[in-house]
Amino acid sequence: MCQSYKIACTCNQNEAEIFFGKMVLNETAIEEVYCPRCSQTVDSKHASRVWDNDWVLEMNLDVVRQYAGSMGISPQELTAEKVFDDGYATWVGITPDDTQRRNQERDQIQKLAKTDILAYYEAMKEWGLSREKRFSDEGWRKMRAYK
Repeated sequence: MCQSYKIACTCNQNEAEIFFGKMVLNETAIEEVYCPRCSQTVDSKHASRVWDNDWVLEMNLDVVRQYAGSMGISPQELTAEKVFDDGYATWVGITPDDTQRRNQERDQIQKLAKTDILAYYEAMKEWGLSREKRFSDEGWRKMRAYK
């Protein structure tokens, strides 16, 4: 079973939910999370860091390298970006707080289901499409493949 893990950023103002796909890594693979506020002083040129809209996920590459064979990556080629993009340690959803935001947005629309089911279906459809476009327009890393 794949798992997720919530972690506060270094300034403790925000939280990211990390997904560990393919049952390979766990929370020991994560060193730090930086939100846009606390990432301002972080070096952008580092193999252990993935940048995504000013959010930074820093991995413990010593831990991750132990599992390189299970990921089909040679330890020499292993980078945090590769691990993130291949889904071994990535955001739950598109953004670091996608689960929380998605649930809040969806809860508002769910109220329609009790009064007008057709309007509810249309609202859900529109919400899904506009949400996808918004993420793509904002340049989230996971949406780059869909442009």
